Amino acid sequence: MNSLKLLLIDAEGLGSLPAEQLDSISLAANDLGMTISHGISAIGVLLACAATDDDKLSADTLVDIGCLLQSLGNLSSRAANIEVMADNHSRHRDTKKGA
Repeated sequence: MNSLKLLLIDAEGLGSLPAEQLDSISLAANDLGMTISHGISAIGVLLACAATDDDKLSADTLVDIGCLLQSLGNLSSRAANIEVMADNHSRHRDTKKGA
């Protein structure tokens, strides 16, 4: 859960953060993205098992799963965006130091 706290940042303010914090933000966003991917995968397994079982999922459950997948996709996209921005700011600083 500590990873999530690192992602509660203003994307516009990334440039003013220390390099170590940018690296931590990038890693936290990557970790969050991996967790989301595993959750989506688990939902896929759930749906596959339900399709082969006698117990069918209700329409309400399918709607809930669809909404959850949409939310996870949006969150995953945001985490990936934060990771890229943090990496870019970090690389930009490294380039300035090397010049």
